[in-house]
Amino acid sequence: MPDISYSTTGFIDRALESALDDVAAAGFSNVELSGMPGHLDTPPEGADLQAFKARLLERGITGCTVHAPMRENVLGAPDEAWRIEKVGVMSTYLRFAGAIGARGLIIHPVPNPIFVDEPKRPELPQIMADATRRSLDELVPIASAAGAPMLLENLPYARQYDCDYPLLKMQELRSLVDEYPEDALGLVVDTGHAWTSGIEPADEIKTAGSRLLGTHLQDVDYDDPQDNHWMPTHGGLDWDKIIAALRDVDYAGQWTYEVKHPRYDETPDALAKATREAVDSWGPE
Repeated sequence: MPDISYSTTGFIDRALESALDDVAAAGFSNVELSGMPGHLDTPPEGADLQAFKARLLERGITGCTVHAPMRENVLGAPDEAWRIEKVGVMSTYLRFAGAIGARGLIIHPVPNPIFVDEPKRPELPQIMADATRRSLDELVPIASAAGAPMLLENLPYARQYDCDYPLLKMQELRSLVDEYPEDALGLVVDTGHAWTSGIEPADEIKTAGSRLLGTHLQDVDYDDPQDNHWMPTHGGLDWDKIIAALRDVDYAGQWTYEVKHPRYDETPDALAKATREAVDSWGPE
């Protein structure tokens, strides 16, 4: 079986140290560290970084990927001061990801319209596309030096991003990353984001192809997908087709389960354990 991982966002109701304990207790030896408030708000440095690495080792857990903070923390900020500030944030997280031996830093390319002033301005798509490239030009050398590529994620544009912003779906993202070195920039497919946007997750996986370096495996309702972040098999996605697509593109990265919400009132601990059991029964071999 390939390496499997569980995101600490599934335990966002508790401190990061407790979340790591509970990821390990559920049977996962790899973890995605979330930059959400309450977890990895600020990456540790110096002696604090060494202590953090030691605590991961004591638990028998590898920090395989890091998810950068979300909300306004994007590459394609439409305001230059905003963009420059977030390039600094991403630089810090890239160095942290490299320091713990993570395989990549997951980043959202452009902001949700709720964070943008006058979000329907017609000039915004081009401004965001240009800003994204400027950010990448600055961050690619840092990612290469850190040994941790940036992984750009497809977003649920049809429901949550009701706009014509660029770089929300995999076709555009694949074209973008092809302009940059493979050791510094790749892609991550979120299966729930894909179907929430009306796209088959397997098709997004195939579009990402050889540049696919990460996954967010989560299930959503088939008829009314709302980026539900249910555990796989609790929604309507075709997991046989998703697994076949990952095999077709020779995906060799982590199979990361980003399970946030219960379908049947499970506790976070029960969800993590059920996900681990589900992987054992239907997951890739």
